[in-house]
Amino acid sequence: MNMTTRVTRNSASGVFNENKIFNGKKSSNIPLAKRKAVDEVSKEGKKSTKRAALGDLTNANGKNDGSSSSSSDTGKTGLKNQMKKGLNTFVEKGKNTIRNTGTRSSLRKKVVKEKEVKEESSSSSEEALVCVLDSSDSSVQSEAGVEEVFLCPEPARVVPPEGVPDFDGETLGDPMQHSEYVMETFQYYKNREAEFMVADYMGQQSEITEAMRAILVDWLVEVQESFELNHETLYTAVKITDIYLSKKQVKKEDLQLVGATACLIACKVDERIPPLVDDFLYVCDDAYNRDQLMKMERKMLKVVGFDLGYSLSYRYVRRYGRVCRVTMPVLTLARYILEMSLMEYKLNTDTSESKLAASCLVLAMKMKGITGFTATMEYFSGYKLSELDQIFQDLVSMLEKPAGANLRTIRSKYSHKVFHEVATTPLPEALSVTED
Repeated sequence: MNMTTRVTRNSASGVFNENKIFNGKKSSNIPLAKRKAVDEVSKEGKKSTKRAALGDLTNANGKNDGSSSSSSDTGKTGLKNQMKKGLNTFVEKGKNTIRNTGTRSSLRKKVVKEKEVKEESSSSSEEALVCVLDSSDSSVQSEAGVEEVFLCPEPARVVPPEGVPDFDGETLGDPMQHSEYVMETFQYYKNREAEFMVADYMGQQSEITEAMRAILVDWLVEVQESFELNHETLYTAVKITDIYLSKKQVKKEDLQLVGATACLIACKVDERIPPLVDDFLYVCDDAYNRDQLMKMERKMLKVVGFDLGYSLSYRYVRRYGRVCRVTMPVLTLARYILEMSLMEYKLNTDTSESKLAASCLVLAMKMKGITGFTATMEYFSGYKLSELDQIFQDLVSMLEKPAGANLRTIRSKYSHKVFHEVATTPLPEALSVTED
C-alpha cells in the first residue's frame, strides 16, 4: 500500500532542530528524512540539495558560490545575522514612525500589515519574518502623518421642568432602565404610530362583525395564558390581525385561522422559545391542517409586510407607570383596563397607542384615588389630560358594561391573586380625566 507524507507548516518548521546535529549532537527525535539528509552531509562532506520544505538554509546569508565555506555552521550564522539585521531595521522603523507621527497608530498599522504579508508568504514562518523585516522604508514614509481624531460632543441631557421628578436622571447607569436613550426610544415609537394605525375596516367585511372579533381576541388571551406567552406577543398578535383584516376580506370560518397565524408570527418576534405549529393546530381543535396554517402565514406576512416592530400600547403603559412611580397593583389595574380595550373595536382603530396607554393609566390612578400626577404624566406622555378625555370616557363605558358569557377570560385572569385581583376594583360613580 502506497503512503504519502504530508509536510505541514509545523513539521516543516522543525527543520531548525537540525542545529543539534550541526553541533555534533545527533538526536534520535529527528525524523528519518532529515537524518538521511544529515548522513549524506557526513558521508560526502557537503550538504544535500534536497531539503524538507524550507530549502537550503546555508544560502540564507545571500552566498551561493558552491564553495565548501557554505557549510551548516555558516548557514546558521548567516541566518542569525540576517534575522538580527532585520530586527534592528524593524526597531528603527518603529522609532522613526513614532517620531514622525507622534502616535503609535502608524506603528500598529505597520505591524498588522507585516503580519498579513507574513501569513501570505512562504510556508516557513522564519523565512516570512526575514522577508518582511528587509522591506524598504518607503511604506513607512508613505504612511507617516499626523492622524486627526474628531470627537462629537454628546448633547446635554434634557432635564424635566420644575415639579416633575427626574426619573431618568435618578436611574442613569442602570441597564434595566435604559435611561440614556429612553426618551428618544419612545419618541421613535410615537413617530411610527401613524405608519401602523388601523383604519375603520369593519364596513368592508361581509361576514365578520365586531362581536366576532371580540370573541377572537378573548380566545387569543386564553392562548396566551395556556402557552405562558409574553404580553407583548398578545398585543402584537392583535395588531397583526387588525392590519390583515383591514386589507383582506376573511370568511368567518377562517377567522380563527387568521388569529392563530397572527399569534404564531408574533411568537416568532417576541418569544425566546415559540410554540410549535402543531401546538397551534391543537388549540384550534384540529379545525385546520398544517398546510393551511403555513400557507396562511406566508400570505399574512406578504399582506401586512415584514416590518413587525409595532408601537405597542403595553410598552407605553409600563413606561408611564414607571415614571409616575405607581405601585404594582395600580400598574396591574392599568394593564387590565388596557387588555380589556383589545376587545373593543373602536379603541383599536384610528387610535394612538400612546394616547390609549396614557388614558388607561390615568383611569387606573383615578380609580385608586391617586392625585398629583398631572405634571409628570403630561411631560412624559406629551399629552395634556384634556386631550385624553374622549378615550378616557370610552374606557369608562367599557368597564361599566357587563361581561358577556363568552368574553370573561380577561376578567377571570385579572381576578386572580397573582394579578392583585384588580378586576374586582369598583368603578367610582363620577370620573373626570382632569384632576381636581
